[in-house]
Amino acid sequence: MESLQIKDLFSVRGRIALVTGGSSGIGYMIARSLVENGAKVYIVALPTDDIKGALDSLNSIGKNSGGFAIGNLTGDRSFEGEVSTKEGITAIVNFVEQREKHLDILASNAGIRRDPPKTCDVKSASLDELQASLWSSRHSDWQDTFSVNVTAHYFLSVGLLKLLAAAADLNIDQGRKGRDEGRGTIIVTSSCASMHNCTNIDLTSYAASKAATDHLVRLLASKYASWYVRVNSINPGFVPSKMNPVMEGSNQFANLFKAMPAARIGRAHDIGGTVVFLCSEAGSYIDGTAIVIDGGRILLANGQ
Repeated sequence: MESLQIKDLFSVRGRIALVTGGSSGIGYMIARSLVENGAKVYIVALPTDDIKGALDSLNSIGKNSGGFAIGNLTGDRSFEGEVSTKEGITAIVNFVEQREKHLDILASNAGIRRDPPKTCDVKSASLDELQASLWSSRHSDWQDTFSVNVTAHYFLSVGLLKLLAAAADLNIDQGRKGRDEGRGTIIVTSSCASMHNCTNIDLTSYAASKAATDHLVRLLASKYASWYVRVNSINPGFVPSKMNPVMEGSNQFANLFKAMPAARIGRAHDIGGTVVFLCSEAGSYIDGTAIVIDGGRILLANGQ
């Protein structure tokens, strides 16, 4: 009989994961949730990020569970963590392929946001002010946003597909495969901005890229169906990160926190709990969907 105990249903102990943008923000929350529960996690981050600080913290957290994190501290340019180019992604794939026979989890999390240089209050701006603000966006900002927020997810998943398929096909015990305990899964970080009109500030290129991400998840899930390499997205709301420095207290979103059903920002356990669920046996029957982690934000978001 199948076990329904939490220690079995939600176990990710011994899993191998890759997390992009894993040194801070949501990526760090994802990495922490896996390491703290006994997983081996490769952290991908830019050389300018505090990779060492993140690794030191994660490896300290993982001492009790046996989990640990690996990242580039050697200056080796073959693993700089650049996901905005196919060459950079190829280097990441090669780095993992040289060290692993399978990959249980790809958390494709890295993302960017490029707001218009000339801002305005979208709800009260005159026609001239709105047009000037929207026109101030650089063409390259749109290209860069889609390159990281959409295209990188595609090439990372394709490049690592064989390792992910190998994880799904692992022989576990009593005829069970890795797929039966949730192995061979891709989690893409999207945003609840893909699901509402973002009138509080101009997030047009960002929100459009996240809407594309949501559809990409469904496309990839259907393409990888024969191997049951699952693809899902998490769509966070207000969760603190470098790109989205929301904190409790006084800021441009403070009035929205109070209006949300949860009346607070997202925290590490909100992200981590969902990720562990999706990566474990408990989530092994979930594929091709978006899980919104926003405290009810999109229920009240339009027009705000």
